[in-house]
Amino acid sequence: MPPELARQGIAHIDHMTLGPYIEMALEPEVQRIMLLDGPAVLGDPSQWPNQNACLLRTTQTLQALIDEGTVKPVDAEAAARLINGAALNAALWITAAEDPRAVLPKAVEAFRQLAAGLLRAER
Repeated sequence: MPPELARQGIAHIDHMTLGPYIEMALEPEVQRIMLLDGPAVLGDPSQWPNQNACLLRTTQTLQALIDEGTVKPVDAEAAARLINGAALNAALWITAAEDPRAVLPKAVEAFRQLAAGLLRAER
């Protein structure tokens, strides 16, 4: 697989998850509503309608990347759930950090490395 195609696959995953989960953790309003107070009042975030819509989009995108050979053949829903879980936990880590801006690049880089593990090796 050409390296550019592989980078595009990771860019799709980054775009789907880094924006909604990881980078939002820098915003105090989002921290309070989505990551702290929301779960306490509304329950398990994985059951919220917007989370299910995000999970569906992530699953569909992963399946398309699997079908085109960019991503290894894995169960797309299982991979999507793990990716979303990793992104949510990264956001929670950033929210709880003494210096969220220092934690963000660490979380982003680790997340990208995890997502890159789904890519097929070059042939």
